[in-house]
Amino acid sequence: MGGAFVAIANDGSALFYNPAGIAFQKGTRLQMDSLGVVGLFRFFPSSTPPGTIVPEKGYNLNVKPKLIPVASMYLTKSMSQRMTFGFAMFAPFGLSANATSFRDSDPKNLKYVGRFSGTRAALQSFWFQPTMAYRITDNSAIAVGIAMVHTHLFIEQSILNPLDDGTVFGEKLAPIVFPGQPDNPAGKAIARLLPEGRSRLAGTSNSPGYNVGYLWKHEKSKTNFGLMWRSAVVHHLSGKASFAFTTGYPLEAFVGKDKIPSLFPTQSIKGSFVTPGTWSVGFSNSAFWHSTISAQLDFQDYRRFKDVPVNFSLTQSTGQDVNGNTVVTTLATPAELRLKFQLENSYIARVGFEKQMGEKMTVRAGYIFDHSPVKDASVGPLFPDSSRNNFTFGVSRMVMGNKEISFFYQAMKFLNRTTNVADNNNIFTNGEYQNFAHLFGFGLRIHLGEFAHPFDR
Repeated sequence: MGGAFVAIANDGSALFYNPAGIAFQKGTRLQMDSLGVVGLFRFFPSSTPPGTIVPEKGYNLNVKPKLIPVASMYLTKSMSQRMTFGFAMFAPFGLSANATSFRDSDPKNLKYVGRFSGTRAALQSFWFQPTMAYRITDNSAIAVGIAMVHTHLFIEQSILNPLDDGTVFGEKLAPIVFPGQPDNPAGKAIARLLPEGRSRLAGTSNSPGYNVGYLWKHEKSKTNFGLMWRSAVVHHLSGKASFAFTTGYPLEAFVGKDKIPSLFPTQSIKGSFVTPGTWSVGFSNSAFWHSTISAQLDFQDYRRFKDVPVNFSLTQSTGQDVNGNTVVTTLATPAELRLKFQLENSYIARVGFEKQMGEKMTVRAGYIFDHSPVKDASVGPLFPDSSRNNFTFGVSRMVMGNKEISFFYQAMKFLNRTTNVADNNNIFTNGEYQNFAHLFGFGLRIHLGEFAHPFDR
């Protein structure tokens, strides 16, 4: 139904959409949903380094995995006439991107042109949420859920870009390579002689999250009104940073094979970022045509996800020279690296339709307009995003008495997007993005117990 469910919330997934809905669900109920996402993301750069060969169909921004799985599980159990307990496992935020197969042996002119902005990323944020719902009156309920949120973040990108950070690093090597020469012009010359590097940053966190819902039902008009708030979550990451470099580069014979890798040691890191809060409001009506019509508006404060500061644990190394004197070397990893994304707040408009087709079958359809939170400056391999139109369809059927199986599909058409940001000229992420995604899935609901009230249907 396009996710327009905050004012319906009549199955286990209410724990995600509006937890107050479980207060109207009697007995014990189990539910699982399994979703597969197939993304078709293409990028046509507006400019490239000289000699770059762009694939005829543009760069594929989702090399692998071809299929991204997303799953959720829900349990609800009525404890009394008014109190219901629920437990849910779901992933409200996630990201999976891989813009390159990263074959280091490939010539530079064949590699993905935007790799210095990012090559691979994975964000998995899992909510484990126990919830208590209370039926205030026959037609209204509230609920509160307190979750443990386990998050894993992985980001990979190329480093030592000759037009960007490679110049900065080259200036640090200038006294060794060109002693007595000004650092700035020497750094630019050295940058073109450096290896291409790759950084991998990975960390996990465990943080609290909160979910609150309210649901009101007007029996005479068959109209529902729902509200939901899911908190923002501050993630404090702990993890590792590792680095790798190509070999056989022009400067290798002069500085030695191990000199540059020794300045980028594998080390522990810490970082932090915020996934946004969500506010949802919706209405539904079931008075006509044995059908339910619903509408919903979501607001998400993605502006809080503005950057990811990464703190490195090793900025200096200590050793001895040939005479036994202590030598302190400044490493290339800084005390802090700030990955800037600068997202903005977003909204999602949803409408849904459900119709009973006899005693055992239900069909559903929906539409979603999802306003992208990604600004032009942040569009790239990690966020190849734009606002999108979504069309959904699903069908459910009762089987074996108390079980219901569902199949559903969503077509996600991203609006074509062309970016031209001066600050991105040297990382080559300006150009046209053409994206489409298929989402398809399967669900199973099991109901143990009797319907006790007309609202419970």
